[in-house]
Amino acid sequence: MSSVLLPLGLAFIMFAVGLGLRIADFVAVFRQPRSLVAALGNQILLLPLIAALIVAFYAGRPEFAFGIMILAACPGGPTSNLLTVLAGGNAALSVSATALASLAGMLTVPLILWLAQSSLLGDSALVTVPPGRILVSVFLVTGLPLLAGMLLNAIRPNWAGRIRVPARRLATAAFAFIVVGAFVSQGATMMRHLLDLGPFILALNVGTMAAGLLTSRLLGLDYADLVAVTLEGGLQNAALAIFIAVSLFGVPAMLVPAIMYALTMNLTAVAFILWSRRKRVVEASVGG
Repeated sequence: MSSVLLPLGLAFIMFAVGLGLRIADFVAVFRQPRSLVAALGNQILLLPLIAALIVAFYAGRPEFAFGIMILAACPGGPTSNLLTVLAGGNAALSVSATALASLAGMLTVPLILWLAQSSLLGDSALVTVPPGRILVSVFLVTGLPLLAGMLLNAIRPNWAGRIRVPARRLATAAFAFIVVGAFVSQGATMMRHLLDLGPFILALNVGTMAAGLLTSRLLGLDYADLVAVTLEGGLQNAALAIFIAVSLFGVPAMLVPAIMYALTMNLTAVAFILWSRRKRVVEASVGG
């Protein structure tokens, strides 16, 4: 996978996300901050903790273990916004959580990876990238394009409106290209370790979504917010994880967990959407 196309593709994905964001979109969400706190708490705190617990029980290759932590450090993926709409969730909450987690990721990603390096992998020769370099790289390929998209939407809303839909379609294609390219490069390795690594990847995905459901119930969130919080926690920015593994650490095997997760999270998301839609139909028929 090209060292140039990968960061450019990721940057464009984040730019497309920014095109759909306005300050006004966040106002309603911030008026009821419990849902946003739940979404960001699951994303920034619970997900890395669940991943660290899983890694503690994983006895396989250290590059796979660290790959799990790379994935857990990444913010939610932009696909969560579309899937939240399909599941009947709160789209504004999903967009707000994705945007804020992406902005916070400029700091939280280097911090989580630094803790993972020092606490989980110790002095492994696989881990050599300083946090400062990770911070700068994450800002350049995620934070800066996201802010650029928001700025264009603020100063030239007509331009942003005209290119928003085609940009999102192209961003979806770019995401698919990144994941497929990663699969082609590491597909054989992934298949060899599917049985020993796959259950841990599934546990991370299902565990995070379950945490979203539980915290939403405990906080008394309405159903639309519960859907958004659950999907936001379960759908990660696998493209960013692939970028970090390949372009920053230079260890292709580290992206294997991200590929597995990208496939797994879409399957579980589809199952969740079908369950959500059936639940709404049942409730509507009972109410009618």
